[in-house]
Amino acid sequence: MDISEEVEVFEWRDVPSGDFAVLGDPVGHSLSPRMHEAAYRVLDLDLTYRAVRVPYEDFGEAMDRLRSLGYQGVNCTVPLKEVAFEWCPSFLGLAGELGSVNTINLVTQQGTNTDLPGFLKVCEDFGVGSGARVLILGAGGTARSLVVGCSRAGMDVWLWNRSVDRRDRLVGEMDGRVSGVMDSLEVNGFDLVVNATSASLSGVDLGVNWEGGSRALAFELAYGNKLSPFLVSARDAGLRVIDGFPMLVEQGALAFEYWLGKAAPREAMLRAVGL
Repeated sequence: MDISEEVEVFEWRDVPSGDFAVLGDPVGHSLSPRMHEAAYRVLDLDLTYRAVRVPYEDFGEAMDRLRSLGYQGVNCTVPLKEVAFEWCPSFLGLAGELGSVNTINLVTQQGTNTDLPGFLKVCEDFGVGSGARVLILGAGGTARSLVVGCSRAGMDVWLWNRSVDRRDRLVGEMDGRVSGVMDSLEVNGFDLVVNATSASLSGVDLGVNWEGGSRALAFELAYGNKLSPFLVSARDAGLRVIDGFPMLVEQGALAFEYWLGKAAPREAMLRAVGL
């Protein structure tokens, strides 16, 4: 399957009535419609899941329209996760602490974040959990969420970022959740190394020194038709590697279960994205 093939996208003012949707700007690259539609087929559910372009400044109006059209829930991708948080009057799980919502029940207007639980579940599947020593690369919103989630899961969290000022600012905002910082990209002694930077989106190799890190799992949050430079270098150094596909499917499955109250057919959803 070629994941570069875009899905049909509706403008929020023109979207027909339906059940569920993913919102973003842009949103044509989203694999969520494929995953959820595959789940509906397997379970014989007469439901729709659409991709809807919603500019940041139109979010409130778009939500009102979708509710009026009978939509039961939405996923939100970039750049809407923070404005989605602001729109929701109540939250489930860690969304309130993270300040980021990617899944909303439009009937109750409750928001939640399935990205972080999806990440932690994939880590658990690879044998990385409480007590693990994790190095997070980056200091943006994604890194912030990972610091909160990993520390809550009992991991020993360390941080690296190219900008030392941004790194130190994030550490200061994390109320002791970060055990330490790295001034260089040395991974010896870590069980998990997570790339939460945008480097891979532009094909940039961070230049990680993988020596001594053979026990670690290298986790790239981005996904695409081929391995990122981060994962290529980790694989060549003998590490286990994983990209963002399993996390994408797990967060989608958790959203499905949040909305419908029934177990998501994960195998069908994995097949829908070519796994």
